[in-house]
Amino acid sequence: MSQTPDGPPPSQRRQRQRTIDSVMPIVAFLVLNRWASLGWAVAGATAWSIKAAVSRRRHGEAVGRFLPLLVAYLVVRAVIGIATDSEAVYFGIGIGTKALIGMALVATAVVGRPFLARVFPLAVPLAAETVAHPVFRRTMGRLTVALGAYQLLTSAWDIWLYNQTSPDGYVAIRALVGWPVGFIVSCLGLWYADRALRAAPGFPGLLDLLDPEAGGDRG
Repeated sequence: MSQTPDGPPPSQRRQRQRTIDSVMPIVAFLVLNRWASLGWAVAGATAWSIKAAVSRRRHGEAVGRFLPLLVAYLVVRAVIGIATDSEAVYFGIGIGTKALIGMALVATAVVGRPFLARVFPLAVPLAAETVAHPVFRRTMGRLTVALGAYQLLTSAWDIWLYNQTSPDGYVAIRALVGWPVGFIVSCLGLWYADRALRAAPGFPGLLDLLDPEAGGDRG
C-alpha cells in the first residue's frame, strides 16, 4: 500500500495509534509510580485509557455504545485506588472484574445464548444462512467457553504474579507475557472458527470474508 503525500495511509496511522494507546497506560503507570506516587500513576494510566477509548469510538471501533460504561468503570476503579492508596486494591479490582467476565461468558454458553454468537457477526460479515445453522451456534458456544476459561486462567496467573513481584514488575511482566499469549490464543480461536464453520452453508472461509481480494488470489 503506497503512502500519501501527507504520510502513511489512514489505516496505518490508526494501527500505529492503537499500538501507542495500548503501551502508554503501562508506561504512564511505571514512570509516575516510580517518580511520583501510586495516585499519580493510577490517574495517568486511567486518563490515557479513557482517551484511547474515546478515540476508538470516534473512529467507529468496537467500544461503541459501551463507552459510557467503560469510562465509568475506569473512573470508579481509579478513584478507589487513589482513595485507598493500595496497589492490592487497585489491581485486585481489575483481576476480580476479569474473573467475573470469565464466569459470565461461560454462563452465557451454559444457558444456550453464547456471547460470541451475538458479537461475532458484528465483526465478520457472515451470511444469514451461516448464522442460522446449528454449527454456528455450537462453534460460538465452544469459543465462548474457551474465552471465559482464558479469562479465569489469566486471572489466576495475575494473582500469582502479583504475589511474586513488585507492582511495577507486575505491570511490566503482565504486559510482556499477556500480549504474545493473547495474540496466540486469538489466532487459535480464529483458526478453529474458520475450520468449524466450513460445515455451515454460505461460509467461504474467514480470509475470503475479511479480505475478498486475498481470498480470490488464494483460489
